[in-house]
Amino acid sequence: MAEEKALFGGGRRRLNLKDSRADAVDPNPWLVLVVDDDPQVHGMTQVLLRDFRFQGRGFYPVSAYSAAEARAVLESRDDIPVMLLDVVMETDHAGLSLARFIRQELANHRLRIILRTGQPGEAPEREVMLEYDINDYRSKTELTAQKLFTALVGALRSWIDITTIEKLNATLEARVVERTRELAEAQAFSARLVELLPNPVWVKDLAGHYRLYNKSFREFFGIDETTWLGHSAEEVLGPHLPPEELDSDCRVLDGSSRREEFETQIPDCHGQSRTLLVTKAALPADGVVPNGIIGLAVDISDRKGLERELRRLATTDPLTGAPNRRHFSTLAHQEMERSLRYDLPLAAIMLDVDHFKTVNDTWGHSIGDEVLRAVTESMAAQLREVDVLGRMGGEEFAVLLPQTGLDGARQLAERLRQAVASIRLPLVDGVLKTSISLGVACRAPGDTHFDHVLGRADRAMYRAKEGGRDRIELDGD
Repeated sequence: MAEEKALFGGGRRRLNLKDSRADAVDPNPWLVLVVDDDPQVHGMTQVLLRDFRFQGRGFYPVSAYSAAEARAVLESRDDIPVMLLDVVMETDHAGLSLARFIRQELANHRLRIILRTGQPGEAPEREVMLEYDINDYRSKTELTAQKLFTALVGALRSWIDITTIEKLNATLEARVVERTRELAEAQAFSARLVELLPNPVWVKDLAGHYRLYNKSFREFFGIDETTWLGHSAEEVLGPHLPPEELDSDCRVLDGSSRREEFETQIPDCHGQSRTLLVTKAALPADGVVPNGIIGLAVDISDRKGLERELRRLATTDPLTGAPNRRHFSTLAHQEMERSLRYDLPLAAIMLDVDHFKTVNDTWGHSIGDEVLRAVTESMAAQLREVDVLGRMGGEEFAVLLPQTGLDGARQLAERLRQAVASIRLPLVDGVLKTSISLGVACRAPGDTHFDHVLGRADRAMYRAKEGGRDRIELDGD
């Protein structure tokens, strides 16, 4: 120890950040924490550091004469990159205890610890170096200016690398946190948006089990937020399962269809059958591989009802409810094409209400309307499901008889005549009876259009009217 004092010079002087000339020369020096209970070590270290420069910056010693002083320094700042640490100070293991404090309690793993000892024959064992996370070991007597500079530069390079990595990690962690926050906000927004959609929306996993459904879905089926979760459509819908449900799921999952769309009937929570337009697509997990199925349903019951009403108005006579002339003509031409293609018989009946003008003139149009409705109802009761009764205009009607020959048509015409003849409409001063005149015709070998058949039936009907009314005339008679 006497030799070391002679080498370093006498006098104990504590150093801090304000008592070094380096502070005046270099405003941003590398800080070196010197922890040693020998003032001469501090003095000599300060002398040696004056001539050191690394990356354009000088070195500045921060002195601590005990492990307790070093703890106070390190607890107040974390910008010191290197520490020169003596082992034996206030206790035999004060230096090692300080190293453990730095690594474990302060969790400071950037600080490079260079262990110095005045007894070179007692170098720390490997286990000690590893356990206390010591970065380097030097004997005080061998720590020449060159070796000290080399040790400090190596420690600084390591500290710079670790600091850079920590900053990058902190930046990445901050970005991850921010991205996670943004993703969570986006997911929360999407969830709120889906929840507020006016149409039922649901998500199923690859096994076909419900994972999510929104408020409209729950209200439609009358369920809560968890009732159907983890269950398949087969389990919860049972006999009401749409026939297209499972096949459409398979097609979007195996990639054979990018989008499935179909109409289906399904009862709502009140048991009322509703018409839904269902759209499905795969829900990708990574942009390619499906992770499930997303579905959306639009209740088109009102629209379908309106379509049916518009179709009825476009094809039905509003007074009698029978097909109107245009719709009757469409159906008749379809049957004519079938008759020609398969060489099937086809017959037509034209009929007219007798003395209908007199009815209107005598009892008024409201009674005339009653007559037409009664005639329609009585004739419709005599027809088969495939037969078509149409109002051609005024008091004229036509009957289309698929797969019917002349004899069958004549027999039906007679039933129609008798049904109408049995009508009795009550009047103020009695009852009103009516009758019809009918003409019957069948498709002939040369006929290529239904109008040919209907024209001959029409001419036969006029012969019936000219022959006395309330009778039937056959084409060709």
